Amino acid sequence: MTLAEHVETSSRWQRTLHAPETLDDDLGTIGMWLGPRTGPFKRAQGEKEDYALRRLLVAWKQAGALRFPVEASAGKDAGDEPDFVLTWDDGTVRGVEVTEAGKEDYQAWLTRVEPDLGRGRAVHVPFAGSLDATVEDFRTAIARKIDKFDRDAYHVSGGCDLVVYDNTCWGGFDDKREILDALGRPKDLSGRFRNVHVIFTREVWLDIFGERRAVDVSQAYEVDFVLWLFAQAEYLRRGAFDRLDIGYLAEELESLGRANKNALGNHMKNLMWHLLKWQFQPERRSQSWSLTIENARDEIYRLLTENPSLRNEFVKRLEIEYSRARRAAAIETELPRARFPEECPYTAEQLVDPEYLPD
Repeated sequence: MTLAEHVETSSRWQRTLHAPETLDDDLGTIGMWLGPRTGPFKRAQGEKEDYALRRLLVAWKQAGALRFPVEASAGKDAGDEPDFVLTWDDGTVRGVEVTEAGKEDYQAWLTRVEPDLGRGRAVHVPFAGSLDATVEDFRTAIARKIDKFDRDAYHVSGGCDLVVYDNTCWGGFDDKREILDALGRPKDLSGRFRNVHVIFTREVWLDIFGERRAVDVSQAYEVDFVLWLFAQAEYLRRGAFDRLDIGYLAEELESLGRANKNALGNHMKNLMWHLLKWQFQPERRSQSWSLTIENARDEIYRLLTENPSLRNEFVKRLEIEYSRARRAAAIETELPRARFPEECPYTAEQLVDPEYLPD
């Protein structure tokens, strides 16, 4: 079996990452968020691994350390193989193995108190903070994977990177550089994996046993879209144009324009749909229909007032949205579609007139 055939049959998912500017679209929702620890939507192991990989890929992209295009695949059952395999057109293959640092009793406690934390209740943390204990958690996690590596696991032609994500009791409160400095660059933990990286809440520390570089991914477009938006707005206010994500920013501005056009069209359709029902089923007129008509007009007025350029769009979309409204009215009223005029019987002025109702 070829490598390509093996990857296809043993993968949870496969994606082609075409270019830095398409990384978010190429990954889709993979690794965007983690489900709760308990309940019907309990997070799976694969979700935790995807969460770590997404942040590593974003950090690599920001550091200029990821070559595009690249095929990424996630294994169904890791076994002795890496959790992920990256393959380039020139035949280069690299593995990525993911693990977590943290004691099992702490993870069990988090699972028990998650409902209280979700309700905003204060909980007592029965674990003493200790830099030495946090460092030992990281050492243990890496040593566990080193031991498996020495037993012939995770071996691919281009080497394998190890990603350790922080799930320790006090790692999130300690200074990250202090943790890594205390961990040092021990020889017994080096030399097997191509590089070892650590993921904290906001940062990814690349190559912690080598050149060691911190990359803040918390405001990355691919990680937290809302935080990215606020960051872009702040850069604009400060005139920090060199920090703007020009490509993504242009895409989002275009998307915002399309969203307003689509919203206008939907409100136009909803308005004409209910005007048709009002006109052709007078015996069923109700306060609910009146409120729907009024609300649709309010939304149209708001969009046209806030976005004057949409006024041309309003006229251009009249017949298109009327056609949609006519189909919907025929379905809901169970009247023949031919019962309704083929062309819109309402003028643009009548549609925005708050006093107009067809008799």
